[in-house]
Amino acid sequence: MTLTQRRCPYCHGKNVEEQRTYTMKCGVPRTLYHCSSCERSFSETRHTPIAHLKTPIAIVVQVLSALTEGVGINAATRLYGVSKKSIYRWQERLSGLKNPAVVCVNPPVSPTDH
Repeated sequence: MTLTQRRCPYCHGKNVEEQRTYTMKCGVPRTLYHCSSCERSFSETRHTPIAHLKTPIAIVVQVLSALTEGVGINAATRLYGVSKKSIYRWQERLSGLKNPAVVCVNPPVSPTDH
């Protein structure tokens, strides 16, 4: 269930409909959306830090959680079968996220905006 209406990442329109679902190589389903306003299609991860990510997000979360819990990077590469370079890229991509559970749906409006 989505709490907010999905917007087009190109024109920011609200006329977005689910076009189809496809399966990635790793077996994870993704949804493709279509915007009626600008006639463009996009995936649910478009313009997000996980866009174009080849590794399933569940693995990324497990690896980064293990590092947070004190597992060394060399041990994480052995345990999860990923390279150090991948782990460093994931950390860099996701470092800007403070708390993904906190989302500002409607930004505050200042009195001068009216």
